Parts: sequence; C-alpha cells; structure tokens
Amino acid sequence: TLSRKLHFPDRRNTLNFSALKKYFAITALFIAGCSASTVTTAVKDGATPLNAEEIYTLVKDNTLHLVSSNFDAHIYYSENGSFSANSLKNADDTGRWDIKSDASLCLRFRVWYYGDVNCYSVYQQAEDSNYLLFSTNGAFAYTADVTAGDPKQLASNNKRRTKDTYLRSSLSKNRNSTSARSGTEVSPIETTTPFFMEEPEPAPENDDTGPSVKEIAKDCPGCNFAGADLRQAYLVGANLKDANLQGANLNGANLRRANLEGANLTGAKMLSANLPGANLRNANLSGADLTGSNLIHTDFTDASLTNTILLKTLQEETKGL
Repeated sequence: TLSRKLHFPDRRNTLNFSALKKYFAITALFIAGCSASTVTTAVKDGATPLNAEEIYTLVKDNTLHLVSSNFDAHIYYSENGSFSANSLKNADDTGRWDIKSDASLCLRFRVWYYGDVNCYSVYQQAEDSNYLLFSTNGAFAYTADVTAGDPKQLASNNKRRTKDTYLRSSLSKNRNSTSARSGTEVSPIETTTPFFMEEPEPAPENDDTGPSVKEIAKDCPGCNFAGADLRQAYLVGANLKDANLQGANLNGANLRRANLEGANLTGAKMLSANLPGANLRNANLSGADLTGSNLIHTDFTDASLTNTILLKTLQEETKGL
C-alpha cells in the first residue's frame, strides 16, 4: 500500500488525464521495484547483474529515468563523464559519473545528496526492459527505464575532460578499438585505476610531538581552536559543536557535513571552504569571511551573521540565509 495519497486537480477544472496517466506510470515502476527490495530478492526473481561494459553501454549518451519513493528524475549521461538531471521534485542539477571496477555506477551530484559519491549495482529485470539499482549495502535504490539519446535536451555545458586512466575512458577505448584480425579479443579492462570522484583523506602529517591540530579537530566538541591554522584541513563529518574557532584560518578546509552547531567563528577566515551539508545552527559567524565557499545544503538557522562576507558562494538549498 502506498503511503502517499493521490491529489487530484481542482474539481472545478477538467481532470488532467495526461498528468494522471504519468502518475500511475511512475507508481507502477515504484511498485515493481518494491517487489525486489534487496539484491538477493531480485536475483531470486530472475534479475541479472550487468557487468562494467554493459553498464557503460546502457548509460553512455542515454537518458535514465530513476524512480523511488522519494525521487523521480531524468538523467542524461554524456560520454565525457558529465550528466544533467531534471527532477519533478527538486531544482535541476548536474554532476559527474563513472564506473568502478566492481561494476557499479557511481554518481556525484553538484547539489543533490550533498555532493556525496553514491555507487549502485545495476540489474536487469527478468520479464521487461526495466532495470533495478541497488546501493552498496544491497538495498533497493531505484527502478530505471532507459531512453536512447537526450530527448529532453538535458545536456549541460560541462565539457571538462577526464583523464584517460579512468575506467569509463578505458571502456570507451576497448569498445572502439579494432583489430587487424577478425575475432581478436579486446584488451582486459583496468581494475586498479583511481576513481576520479573519490575524496581520499590526506595522509597524516609527520609529527613526533603527537597528533596535529588538524587531527584533533576531527572530533573535539567544545575545544578551543581560537586563531588555529586549519588551512586545507580535512574535517569531513567533524564534530566541532560549541568549539571556539574565533579568528581561526579555515581557508580551503573541507568541512562537508561537519557539526559546527553553536561554534564561535567570529572573524574566522573561511575562503573557498567546502561546507555542503554542514550544521552551523546557532553558530556565531560575525565578521567571518566565507568568500567563494560551497554552502550547498548548509544550515545557518539562528546563526549570527553580522558583517559576514558571503561573496561568490554557492547557496543552493541553504537554510537560514
């Protein structure tokens, strides 16, 4: 039973049967996905996994319509590794895609999902042309149907070229390569190439005197870091609730999803800081300089922003500004 109620158009107007038909089509896709809530269930129902090259063939220069209980979007995957997305529920987005050597399709949206990398195994259903995507823990994520090309003209202007060593490029070369002799197999796909969307944590600093300030700051609620040098610090998911960061240098720091609730950041330098999904509720940012920072999905609810500099910041889905 679907928990969501169907809301009809105003009864004073003619029913929009086209919209109604679309709603039931989406509902049908979701119900089909629910019948295979895990990879194990899907396999028992006859679904078969796609390998890396099959995933590449499926998505390259095509549009996938991904549907779940709280997600409905068309995504066009360009061969150059970029994608453009159009959602019925959210503002449009863009991002990057690639395929890992474990045969999973990986996506990084610019705004959606806080810019995190999420990877999915892809299975084809036994009795139709639809596909099922499962997260890394084997749970059902999306039902997908595929349309050739870009009929919705979603392609963005993102022309940035990726390195030739990535798996997507390797697959492309294998597929397009020709042999002088008929029937010669293509070279095997690389399985040890780096994945361009990952955010590896930098190696710890060599310091015989003990943990560095940057290491301590990863989990130090209420600590005193006034005036500390935290430039380029890797503080993803750090717990700095109620910490004193007055006048601290956080230029270029990676604070994605960090907890800075109630923190004292007065006069802090935060140029080009990465703060998507960070919690800055009730924080004091008076006089702080966040020029050029990524504030996507950042929560500034009840924060003090007197004389805070927010020039050239990304503010999609930001709260409290």
